[in-house]
Amino acid sequence: MNKILDKLSIIIVIVIIVMSITTISRNSIKVLQGKYYLKVDSNNRDYIEKTVSENYKLSGTLDKVAYMQELGDWSLFLYYKDGTEDKALFGDGNNKVEHLREYIRENGYNEGEVSWNKIKVSFWTIVVVSICESIYLMVRMIAKRK
Repeated sequence: MNKILDKLSIIIVIVIIVMSITTISRNSIKVLQGKYYLKVDSNNRDYIEKTVSENYKLSGTLDKVAYMQELGDWSLFLYYKDGTEDKALFGDGNNKVEHLREYIRENGYNEGEVSWNKIKVSFWTIVVVSICESIYLMVRMIAKRK
């Protein structure tokens, strides 16, 4: 019975570590992108749709918008309720839509920060699980000697 528990605990630890490493690798790219998202709702719909439609042709009802800084430019990502997406590229000096970028940054959330928190939790999960498993295996070895 003890051998089964030993093998089961090792399998569980391996699965947890693999899942944590997968989470870290999937979220590390999002941390580097630094994309800001803003959900379009009844409070901000008029402002966002008016500002975007003055500078870009909308092809549906917006669900959310996002912006990401690029080299010398920034991208505005438009996510529609029907599941389609558009991307518009604006220069840093474009004063017509600069206030929209600031609005998204102030009222939205940074996907990179959320992903960074997931990375930290996954890292500490690996550390804690490794320590616990090491302690468990040392206790088992000491118990077998006696």
